[in-house]
Amino acid sequence: MLQFLKVFLDIVLWRRSPQDLPASRLLLWLCAATYVAVSILQLALLDQPAGAWLVFVVLDPILLVAGTWLLLKLFGKTERFLQTASAVLGTGTVLGLCLFLPVQWGLTRLGVPAESTVAGLIALGMVVVFALVTGRILKLATDSNLFTGVTLSLTYFLLINLLLGLAGGGGG
Repeated sequence: MLQFLKVFLDIVLWRRSPQDLPASRLLLWLCAATYVAVSILQLALLDQPAGAWLVFVVLDPILLVAGTWLLLKLFGKTERFLQTASAVLGTGTVLGLCLFLPVQWGLTRLGVPAESTVAGLIALGMVVVFALVTGRILKLATDSNLFTGVTLSLTYFLLINLLLGLAGGGGG
């Protein structure tokens, strides 16, 4: 499992690509399970309402996987689904563990209000990191360009935030 963690970290750092992962249903399920576990840790740390739990524990992974499949279908690249979806979920897990959780924990420990300018700038930075990492994965999987990948990533981010607002969980 550590070898996969290294591959996911290398994908985050733009040194490897989804094609470096095996096309494995088991890997996809393991990535989904760890992605959900990290989401649960983040939600518990931030003491989020039930609506946020529904969005991030149930809808987020389902929409990420379904959106990845739909995108690959539109580009005629469905044979890349297992690797691409594993890469998206695996890098999401790595980002959550190595960046998002430590930053959220640090801000909480320092008593930085979520509505502050500092927290807003840090959140914006995390969105940029997510968009670049996921956008590059989608770019490579669809043989398109980084602009297309980042645009699709940001569209997904906006959709999740819309659902979060509708579910009464605030904004993510």
